[in-house]
Amino acid sequence: MPPEPLIHHHVIDRLAIIAGFGSGLALYPQVYLILTNGSPDGVSILTFGVILINSFVWLLYSVHRLLLSLGIASVLNIIASSTVIIWYLGLPPGI
Repeated sequence: MPPEPLIHHHVIDRLAIIAGFGSGLALYPQVYLILTNGSPDGVSILTFGVILINSFVWLLYSVHRLLLSLGIASVLNIIASSTVIIWYLGLPPGI
């Protein structure tokens, strides 16, 4: 049996793609404030660590189940949370 396509043409599937981007971008205002202020004050490193680990698990699941919308959200959350953690630990971005 061939795998299902990554993008279906049903309305709910298209809404899921939009929601994937929306939930994946939810952390970016916080990341922006940290990068522009130059300080991670007021940010919980534990929270972003949990988000990072959780996003990796969801990414594995989305790849396993071929769920594009969940994969989008997972990748965006991994990028955002790892950026905050790197900044919090005092490492220069880009390493």
